[in-house]
Amino acid sequence: MKLAILALEGCMQSAVAGIADILTLGNHVMQLRGGKARFSWQTLSLDGKAVRAGGGKLLAVDGAVSKRTAFDAIIVPGSLVDHLTAERLQPQYDRAGAWLRQQHASGRLIGAFCSGVLLLANAGLLDGRRATITWWLQSELRRRHPRIDLASDAVITQADRLVCAAGPMSWVDLLLRLIELVEGPEVAKVCADYAVIDTAQRTQAIFMPLGYMLAQDPLLIKADMLVRRTGKAPITVRGLAQALGLSERTLNRRFRELTHEPPQAFITRRRVEYARTLLETTAQPIKAIARATGYEDESSFRKAFRKLTLTSPQAYRAQRSMRAA
Repeated sequence: MKLAILALEGCMQSAVAGIADILTLGNHVMQLRGGKARFSWQTLSLDGKAVRAGGGKLLAVDGAVSKRTAFDAIIVPGSLVDHLTAERLQPQYDRAGAWLRQQHASGRLIGAFCSGVLLLANAGLLDGRRATITWWLQSELRRRHPRIDLASDAVITQADRLVCAAGPMSWVDLLLRLIELVEGPEVAKVCADYAVIDTAQRTQAIFMPLGYMLAQDPLLIKADMLVRRTGKAPITVRGLAQALGLSERTLNRRFRELTHEPPQAFITRRRVEYARTLLETTAQPIKAIARATGYEDESSFRKAFRKLTLTSPQAYRAQRSMRAA
């Protein structure tokens, strides 16, 4: 696998160094197992000059981006800059976005994590596609790019050779997914095992601080938490109203004001959204996913899923697998 790491001013230096460390370890492990080194990589800037990383230190690069450069995959790190600095750096983001569009059109895999996902979004690469981003940037992504199919719970998503990972440290998940796509799952597992990386499926929803969530919209966020945390015990509109300390009539009125739909529609949408994430990121059977999302009856789950997505759970999983390939 030939990998390029796009280093822009303000980027997270830990990711650039960490990616190189894991790939170096991977090559070492392959040789110990009697094989050959599988990975090569370069850190590139727009002009070939060193860049100032988010922590303030100068980051050396191997060269400049160019149309002739051939890579299997490209990683776009997140950045650590304030809003004023981001505005000053907008020209570099525009140049980087144009280069990434060219690379994707040429068949390259493109991966980004944390605020790097915003760069892909601004370049128009994520419109109409499934994507994720760290929980504290989701409101901004929704506001600026409403056409993106945001998987708010997911730690990682992939669609049409575009891989998005959520948080500042999610470059680990991103790198392993790119290795899996290019070199296969066995090589990715070997790298994860020797680096002692936990590859268990998880959701980023558990990392959202309660104070932050309630500050966004207290009623809807608390309702969202209640629906997600019911597990196998399905929550009803009556149960939701009681948990929120409201009458069913008041709950219905408030939800119609905030979401323009009744509470039951909110509950159903939230369950189906969680089911989509499970279908994309796990190999669980449909029956298990139905129970995990609060449906005791599998046929009811299938009916609700089809109503909102216009496809069956099996077809949805198959489509996502094809788009990720």
